Amino acid sequence: MRLTLRQLQIFIAIAHSGSATAAGERIALSQSAVSAAIAELEHTVNIQLFDRVGKRMQLNDHGRAMLPQAMSLLNRAESLEQCFLGSAPSLLILGTSLTIGNYLLPRLLADYWRSQGIILGDATPPLQVVVANTADIATKVAAFEVDIGLVEGPCHRPDIAVIPWLQDELLLVASPVHPVVLKYGNSLIPSKRLATTNWILREQGSGTRDTLEQALLPHIPQLRSSIEFNDHEAIKQCAIQGLGIACLSHLVVADALETGQLVKLKTSFGGLNRRFNLLVHHQKQITSGMQNFIDYVSNEIAR
Repeated sequence: MRLTLRQLQIFIAIAHSGSATAAGERIALSQSAVSAAIAELEHTVNIQLFDRVGKRMQLNDHGRAMLPQAMSLLNRAESLEQCFLGSAPSLLILGTSLTIGNYLLPRLLADYWRSQGIILGDATPPLQVVVANTADIATKVAAFEVDIGLVEGPCHRPDIAVIPWLQDELLLVASPVHPVVLKYGNSLIPSKRLATTNWILREQGSGTRDTLEQALLPHIPQLRSSIEFNDHEAIKQCAIQGLGIACLSHLVVADALETGQLVKLKTSFGGLNRRFNLLVHHQKQITSGMQNFIDYVSNEIAR
């Protein structure tokens, strides 16, 4: 076999960074060493993997075909290496969408580690958490940048296994002094009135926004919005200040509803339910640490 794992590592680094120089910085190699390694790889497989435009290197069709196989192979090699490094715990990398990462994951991790007999505060296993919107987390799972994704929106990528997880409820909320609340109170709010007020929305690619738009499309074809955020807490605080109507998970607004800072709106389309999902790449090598975590969080369904 003439291909080496080092060559594949360099190939992947260039594919993700777009140049030999940036790839070298990413994996601590000189630009000349990176260029030599990728030239040797292309010579070995007898095809060009990149289109060169100046210093930029963009994957061509051959490179795009090789990338997922190279990432899968490198991931398996890293897992194999970890199995024989002794008793040191492996590093688990989780990717979560914002609602889960900010409002659910901290309690979930605490319960998980307590179940393993770990005294919290004195010691915790190694862990990295990446918090982003659903689309970004799915992309990172596909690129093997995170081991497991926990997301609040749908994922339709063919290279990712989507495991249904928890049920969540989205609520339409507003300040008690919002004009819609002052006029309708606990009465049913007409859809045509909701179509003329301001909405505070998540950004495109957010699982919350996708669920909202799909549910409201038959009633309100287009939402008026002058403010968009990529953070639920910012949206909640804006809604508390009366800047517009928000659609947020019950996990996010439970405290504000209890204190009366926000009220739940009554609408003709009722509750908006959605499913949190667990994402794993189809070709991901499942380590024992990953499997233990997956088994534990899957039991959340029954709690």
